[in-house]
Amino acid sequence: MQKQNAASIITFLSGLIIFILAIAFPLVYFFVSYEYIKGSIETEGKISAGQIMKIIASNPSAWEFEQERLQTSLSSYPRKGYPEKWRTINSKNEVIAESHTTVSEPYIMRTFELLDAGTVVGRLEIYRSLMPLFKKTGILSLLMLPIGIITFLIIRFIPIKMIHKTEQALKESSELLEKTFSNLREAVFIIDSNTFKIIKFNTAAEKMFGFEEKELSEQNIMSFFADSSCDAIFRQKADHEIMTEGFIYINNAQLKRKNNTVFPAEYTIVPLFDENKLKTALLCVINDITERKKLEEDTLRSQKLESLGILAGGIAHDFNNLLTAIVGCVSALKLYTDLQDESYQMLEHAEKASMRAKDLTQQLLTFSKGGEPVKKIISVSEIIKNSVGFTLRGTKAKSKLIIPENLWYIFADEGQVSQVINNILINAFQAMPDGGVITILCENITLENNEVPNLISGDYVKIVIEDQGTGIAHENLKKIFDPYFTTKPDGNGLGLATSYSIIKKHKGTIRVQSEIGKGTAFTIYLPALRDIFENIADFKNEPVKGKGRILIMDDEESVRLVAGWMLNKIGYEVDFAKDGFEMINKYKTEFFSGKKYDAVIIDLTIPGSMSGDEAVKKLLEIDPEAKAIASSGYFNSPIMSDFLSFGFKAVIVKPYKINELSEIVSKIINLQPVL
Repeated sequence: MQKQNAASIITFLSGLIIFILAIAFPLVYFFVSYEYIKGSIETEGKISAGQIMKIIASNPSAWEFEQERLQTSLSSYPRKGYPEKWRTINSKNEVIAESHTTVSEPYIMRTFELLDAGTVVGRLEIYRSLMPLFKKTGILSLLMLPIGIITFLIIRFIPIKMIHKTEQALKESSELLEKTFSNLREAVFIIDSNTFKIIKFNTAAEKMFGFEEKELSEQNIMSFFADSSCDAIFRQKADHEIMTEGFIYINNAQLKRKNNTVFPAEYTIVPLFDENKLKTALLCVINDITERKKLEEDTLRSQKLESLGILAGGIAHDFNNLLTAIVGCVSALKLYTDLQDESYQMLEHAEKASMRAKDLTQQLLTFSKGGEPVKKIISVSEIIKNSVGFTLRGTKAKSKLIIPENLWYIFADEGQVSQVINNILINAFQAMPDGGVITILCENITLENNEVPNLISGDYVKIVIEDQGTGIAHENLKKIFDPYFTTKPDGNGLGLATSYSIIKKHKGTIRVQSEIGKGTAFTIYLPALRDIFENIADFKNEPVKGKGRILIMDDEESVRLVAGWMLNKIGYEVDFAKDGFEMINKYKTEFFSGKKYDAVIIDLTIPGSMSGDEAVKKLLEIDPEAKAIASSGYFNSPIMSDFLSFGFKAVIVKPYKINELSEIVSKIINLQPVL
């Protein structure tokens, strides 16, 4: 009788071991892996949909023909071991682009809407094969099944005296299962289905919530919810849908640790039943999704910045047209005013204020990751002096400038370099709330190859901006140029990231050194124009007079009138056109009558008319030797930074002064190089 009881117990235990090893463990592995796959598809899909929507936003009417860019976006997140198919489908249910991977059933599929200005214009479908997961689960089950069977045979058929050895084998198997359970990355709880008291948990759960093992074993799963409404939802789902119907429930919630810090989490509840289909417990798998949320927030910020860039572009176009009329008149009036006259000083202030308004528009574009550098020969000394006067006005900080008189000029975007200096100065005086001295040292320097990391040999202007502030912690130094990284409660983390991007676009480098309690020093290297220092020193003082016929094409009447007036004053004959069609007709008429124009100034952005690059193409078809000057206050146009590739001979940025306009026109007509 005792032997029969022992045999029954042994048989029961053997069967239980087979169940745990061959079914329960692979099942847990399957569900955990499935949820991970599902979560990763959601994240990657949102990111990819966001990238595709950027493509749509940049070309709403013809995005369906952007197969190459769409294909590149679709292949951005290859998943090793999990065949995946991506498809972009338009609103007519036509496949626009898809990956070449074949995904057979079983698979998981998710759909993401593609929006343009709030309207659904298509969808992104992602198919990921579940076959590798089934195979892995099957292999795991097959690996565990022989262990269970062998254990069963040994326990069932050996003498009772061998039970002790069998118990040891069971113990080892249990330890293996426990080790696997403990080493799972996600926090895993087994909880009572009625009281929600924690029955079992793994090491990841201890680390995630900050409890010691004994403390955590005394907790109730409901105590982790930071929001009582989420607590109620958990109870409702656990009591009804999950336990009654056997559903798997997945949701997000704000959970709290032992120290009351709150973090976003995704939790999965899986019901556990016995062989009689009676509820036994709940398996709760919790995943910390802080990084996923951060990625989603970063994506949202990027989308907001893109919208800001579009808005800034429109502002730049209209605002700079208005400024062109103001700056042009002021700069021309200065020519007729005595330098010692009070009126001249007033005009000087008005001109500087207008140019500052132009810089602010360009800074807004650069801040929103738009705006290609529009380079010209500029004085670093002037930029620094203007930035110091503008940025430090009204602060407790004082400045000390050490700038040699023969400091080399640079070929750069004046507004963007000014923005870099402003950003660093702002950080400097904010680091000195009680005041202090900001020292700015400039010097000419010639470097050998890689004497400074990432710089080729050549001539550079070196700028060192050093404050006496609180300093930057060592662990933060490597992150200060990362987008969105900030230590300020109200900071956005974009100032230094933008500065880093600007300096890189100018083939320079920016470095930082800091010591807590002593201050921070930023060092900037920018390529210099050593050989032209002597020749350029006075080029801005007087407008260059000349002769010739100029055709101005601009949709703003005030711009046409002021630009024409300035050119008339320095000796040129001027004609006007309000759009590209009128310009082409006038140029063609004059060209074939033998009275061609010596230069044409073309506004790049005219709503409802042909674009600037289209206009210059037609112009060059009429006269391959036509001398076209691109003009715009919209810095996002690629023509502004690479005008030669589009057929232009030069570019002039709105608003412009009479000196700038006269110099460029003179050089173009006289076939002199324009930097």
